[in-house]
Amino acid sequence: MTTLGISTALEQQLFNGKNFHVFIYNKTESISGLHQHDYYEFTLVLTGRYYQEINGKRVMLERGDFVFIPMGSYHQSFYEFGATRILNVGISKRFFEEHYQPLLPSFLVASQVYSVKSTFLSYIESVIASLNFRESEFDEFIEVVSFYVINRLRHFREEQSQDIIPQWLKTTVEEMHDKHKFCESALENMVALSGKSQEYLTRATQRFYSKTPMQIINDIRINFAMKQLEITNYSVTDIAYESGYSSPSLFIKTFKKLTSFTPSNYRKQLTVIN
Repeated sequence: MTTLGISTALEQQLFNGKNFHVFIYNKTESISGLHQHDYYEFTLVLTGRYYQEINGKRVMLERGDFVFIPMGSYHQSFYEFGATRILNVGISKRFFEEHYQPLLPSFLVASQVYSVKSTFLSYIESVIASLNFRESEFDEFIEVVSFYVINRLRHFREEQSQDIIPQWLKTTVEEMHDKHKFCESALENMVALSGKSQEYLTRATQRFYSKTPMQIINDIRINFAMKQLEITNYSVTDIAYESGYSSPSLFIKTFKKLTSFTPSNYRKQLTVIN
């Protein structure tokens, strides 16, 4: 159905009477264009980065970020940074209002970006990578994830009482996603981009991100490596060097620390639901 150039995705056509409509996939371009739903939806980034435009406002989502889209909010996606692995969950109107409605805050902005905690993201990834359970168990998993995600909306304002990240630091972190910046001499590149001393930069990243510069660099490198494991046939050794690591062993150790998988196991168990 289309209204004033905005198509509407209908629960009746997609859900087949189920409570959830779920996709886990690699996206390189938006195929739906500007649209809205007669159901509720959230989209969580597993790897990569992309822009989501919601009610006319464009926001960027990275690994661990999600947006919650209420019924009637019009939106579309822009994949300008290559393949992005997405967990997309639609929740039926009846089920949402029966089970999740009380969790919503009194005031909600659809175009706000939220984040899941790294430990819960690791849990999501471990389940998705195995997917060796019955359909009823998968529904239970999606219920748990949905409860967590929607509950995060309520606590968002408490977390935002922290200081606002200064623009120079946001820009520095953004530019560090360039492969030429995070591969060789990554820390030196980050310091140079910031225009600050290494000590000042470290204090700033710890204050605003609760991470050191090298922890941020490792997050960026591993995010890049996960994408390479998903969309290429490159060897683990090649991906280690492509991601900026001096040795495959260091890469494997860091990858497992941040994802709970070795690179080989992540690729082996990777499953795409369409």
